[in-house]
Amino acid sequence: MLQLTSYERMRRYLAGEGNDILEDNVANRRDIQMWINSVSRKIQNHLNRDLFIDSRTEYFDIKSNSREFWVNAPTISTITSIKVDASGIFDSSDYTLNDDQYHLGRYEGSVVLVTSFPFLANRGIQIVYTGGLALSGTKSIYVTTQTGAWTLNNFCIGSDSGAVGIVKNISAATFTVEVLYGIFEVGETLTEYANEDGTGATSETATLDSKTQIALAESYPDIVSGCEMEIRYYKKHKLDFENTGTQKDGTTTRRDAGKTRRLTLQPEVVDIIEPYIKIAFF
Repeated sequence: MLQLTSYERMRRYLAGEGNDILEDNVANRRDIQMWINSVSRKIQNHLNRDLFIDSRTEYFDIKSNSREFWVNAPTISTITSIKVDASGIFDSSDYTLNDDQYHLGRYEGSVVLVTSFPFLANRGIQIVYTGGLALSGTKSIYVTTQTGAWTLNNFCIGSDSGAVGIVKNISAATFTVEVLYGIFEVGETLTEYANEDGTGATSETATLDSKTQIALAESYPDIVSGCEMEIRYYKKHKLDFENTGTQKDGTTTRRDAGKTRRLTLQPEVVDIIEPYIKIAFF
């Protein structure tokens, strides 16, 4: 499962008005890390898709005139093999389709066969593919041309984008950056700072030549924002999830579980992530 945000991003998102960052302590680490895991899963379940880029093997039923098969982790980047077996066992009785017998469907979310099968079968087709949207929710890897010796856990700020991140790993030609906010631009200059607000500048700079891994926070920032919005709701209502209102005397009214159904996610969260729900067309 892909963690859609990070502790450092949430420390900033949850900071109260006038505060730069939420205090780093055991209680906040414990709560935020638990919420990141549970809400990340909740959002991916709502989207009906796996977001982590990985190799997967999935099986589908062959129905009457079925030619299109929607995978669980679009976007499909590579198809390794497609096999057919009327028995559904996939041992020596299966056969592999050639490349000219199928193609990708709309938005790289499905596999479309050129012709349908002359038989029906439960678990009759096996698709091995690589799919998903990101390898990390918040960490991007950049190919860079560096000057000087950068320091781990210092901040980098993009000269054109204004994006801010924490440098988490450094090699001779690459940076791994935890993106805090903004989207870094290829070709811009990255400058190292000791502080997030752009003070404490060092003499170190780098040119962002290309991106070899793009965090979900850069490629699909609205999904990450939706996760952070939902976590904020959890934090705000940590001790009063049952309450629906407050009376004039200060007492609270409680939800009747038998009559009221809570939304799976907050309406504002649903609104921002709605375009990414996986819908299969049959």
